[in-house]
Order: sequence, then structure tokens, then C-alpha cells
Amino acid sequence: MIALSRRQVLKGMCSCAGSMVVSGCAVNPVTGRPQLMLMSESKEIDMGKKAHGDIIKTFGVFNDEKLEGWLTEKGKEMGKVTQRSNLDYSFTVLDSPVVNAFAVPGGYVYFTRGILGYFNNEAQFAGVLAHELGHINYRHSASQYSKAQLANMTLLIGSIFSEEFNRYAQLASLGASFLFLKFSRDNEREADRAGVEYSSAVGYDATEMSVFFHTLERLQPKGGSLPSWASTHPDPGDRVKATLNMSRKYQKDHPGDYVIRRNEYLDVVDGMIFGENPHQGYVKNDAFIHPDMKFMFPVPAGWKLTNNPTEVRMAPEDQKALLVFTFAGGESPRAAASKFTSENSITVTDERMISINGMSCLRTIGTMPGDESPVAVMSYFIDKEGTIFAFHGLAASAQAGSYSDTFERSANGFGVVTDQSLLDVSSKNIHLRTAAGRKTFEDNLEDFGVPAENHEELSVINGFDLSQVIPVGTRMKIIE
Repeated sequence: MIALSRRQVLKGMCSCAGSMVVSGCAVNPVTGRPQLMLMSESKEIDMGKKAHGDIIKTFGVFNDEKLEGWLTEKGKEMGKVTQRSNLDYSFTVLDSPVVNAFAVPGGYVYFTRGILGYFNNEAQFAGVLAHELGHINYRHSASQYSKAQLANMTLLIGSIFSEEFNRYAQLASLGASFLFLKFSRDNEREADRAGVEYSSAVGYDATEMSVFFHTLERLQPKGGSLPSWASTHPDPGDRVKATLNMSRKYQKDHPGDYVIRRNEYLDVVDGMIFGENPHQGYVKNDAFIHPDMKFMFPVPAGWKLTNNPTEVRMAPEDQKALLVFTFAGGESPRAAASKFTSENSITVTDERMISINGMSCLRTIGTMPGDESPVAVMSYFIDKEGTIFAFHGLAASAQAGSYSDTFERSANGFGVVTDQSLLDVSSKNIHLRTAAGRKTFEDNLEDFGVPAENHEELSVINGFDLSQVIPVGTRMKIIE
């Protein structure tokens, strides 16, 4: 018997000759070539619907009717020129400061408000929009699902930390577990090609794609509630140069007037929140503070924190433990604990009622099944004025003792905020200014009274070099 590699098996299963179709094969909507596909289009759409609900619940929608309407209008227009124009495409702005855009199967496309703040014209936005539509039309996520199924693998579940936390990400009541696959470089090349073709087809200058990719190269995003563009969209190799060459070739083969629409785009994002929204919670002096709900708790020293609308997750650098703060639901701490332990098959070994800063709390200790070994779970269900909040500390059972004191300090530090200086916070927003004279970008910033320490960041946000001479009348984004 000859042993075949997984790649050979996949290739053999998708070798369709003539009009004969082998089970598990489909024709790729874009390339017209056979493609391994164990997922029907209807299943792909159903998966997208579920993922959409999880994403919205976890990350939240940025509530701006003007921006959402504009995004949907542009997205629907471009969807009509794709090979899968039959899909009912959905376009959503997520309330996250992280610079990212992504798509899930079935036609769902997401932009964070973080990435929208870095586009400087409609053509740049259109290139990224087309790129994400490319992933959907090539059925990249569905194809990866099929390969995983064939290899008897589970889907890679998106986790805000390393793969070690995939086992935690699926916990019921601990937030969304949605499909978030990292694409291959070949997938990225195909999506970049689609980005040029689709955005050009609706009249945009696709050379602006390469300009924006250069902006991404200047960025080094840190933190946030979603993986950055770089982590989910690997560079297939000099993306800036490649997309520029593809765009120039397309325009040479298809002569026409291609638009950029800078001022029109700036009008759309004028006034939009930029960066973290402190009303959703912020960290100060090693404490997480939520001014709208008036609570705070200590953040373990050196731990990474990710803040989502429905939960806060914290983990040490070695990622051997996880502490989650979330809404628990239920009418009482005991009712919330019962629901949580039942949903997650937790065997409770100890529970007791305690008081945390005058609030009633039920603390439970137990274990839950893990992929390789049991996971220890220490939970605190706290009643704050009729709303039940919970801390869940998780670690491998063998290491639980090393983290129990840390879990306890954060939970016992949960309290009500009364200091008005911590409650009176405001967000930073995008505002437009106009160059009054022909000066360098940096000189213009000085004229606007922008502190020198913010100049470099604003140069990236605007896509200019500090020494670049700016024509009179040019509008620029200022964060204040």
C-alpha cells in the first residue's frame, strides 16, 4: 500500500475530469476550477447567520445611522459586480478601535470603526471592501472548513489570545465562539486580485489600495478586542507593490475615469469616535473602570486586558490562565451560578456565600472537562444593585493553585465608583481642519496647536509624511 500525504489526498479528491463531478467537489465561483467543498451554499449562509449574531453580541455595533447607511449602500453596489451577486450581503461597523476588516461565510462583512479612521478616501475603503468580498466569493472560509472536516479536525475558533485558549473560548456564557479563520497567502493573493477588480468595476482608482496597505505597514496595532489586520490577513509578499502593479494593469486594459473621492469620505467620518471609548470602560492605575455602570476592579499586574461590550478578558503573558468578567444574568447569584455550572458541565467542589464590599456574592470552585486535562474554574457571582456580575478564573487544574490568589484579588476588589473625576470622561473624535497655507504637514499641525508628541500618529492617520508639503485647501483629520 502506498501512503499518500494529506495534500495528495485533497488533490485527488478534487480532480474532476470533463463534466464528471466527484463527491465533495464544487466549481469555484471566481476561478471556474474544481474546489474541495463539503459545505453547501445554504449551510454556508446558515453558518454566517449564527456567526453574525455572535459577533454583534460580543463586539457591538457602532450606532451611527449615517455611517451604517453609507457602508450598506457602497457594499450593496459592489456586491452586484461580484460573481456571487445572488447573496444577500450584510455590512456592519463594529464598535472596536482595532484596525481590521473581515468577512464570514454567507456574505457578512465587517469594518471596525478603528480601520475606518485610517482610510483617507473612498477608493481606499473600496479596495478593502472588495478584498473582503473576494474572500466570500472565492469561498475561502468554506474551503478551509471543508479541508478541516476532511482531516477530521475541528474548526479553529477565534480567540483573543493564543490557541491554548480555544478550549476556554467555547465556554457557554463566556462570549461568542465564532468562525475566525486565518487565511493563507494564496487566499490573500486572490482576495487582493478581487479587490482590484471589484473596486475598479464600480469606478474607483484601485491604486489607492496600495497606498492604504502602506499605511497598514506603518501601523503596529496593539491591544483591542479583535485580531489586527496583520494577524488575520498575512502578507502574500510585497502587497503594496503587487496591488499597485495589478491596478495599473487593470486600468491599462480598461481605460476610463477612476475616482478617489477624498473629501466625500472625510465628510462621512467627521466626528466619529477614534480610539478607545472610555464610556465602555478604561484602565487607569491598574484598575478597570466603567463610568457608565459605576464599577471598578483591579487588573492583575502585567496581564493583558481585552474589553468587549459583554465581557472583559485578562491573561498573563504566558497565557496559562484566563480571568473573565461578564454579565451573569439570573435573578440571584445562586441562580446565575446554577445556570453557568450546568451549561459548562462544571463539577462544583466548594461553594459559599460571601460579601464583597457590601455586596452579596456566591463563590464556587470546581472543574470542567478540558481537551487534554481538567480545567479548574473559580467563579464569583456578585449582586450589584440587582444586576448579577461574574468573575471566572480558569487554569489547568495542576496550575490552579498558582492563580487562585490573583483571581481572588480581582474579584474582592470589585466595587462601586463614586469619585466623579473617574466618572467624568470623554472620548476622542475625528475633526477636520483645512490647510490655510502651502506648508509641510508638520507645520500645519503646529498651526492647529497639535502637541508635537501626536504628530507622528496623525501623519499615519492622514497618510502623509511629516515633511510633505500640503496644498492650500487640503482637509486633514485631527484627533481631539
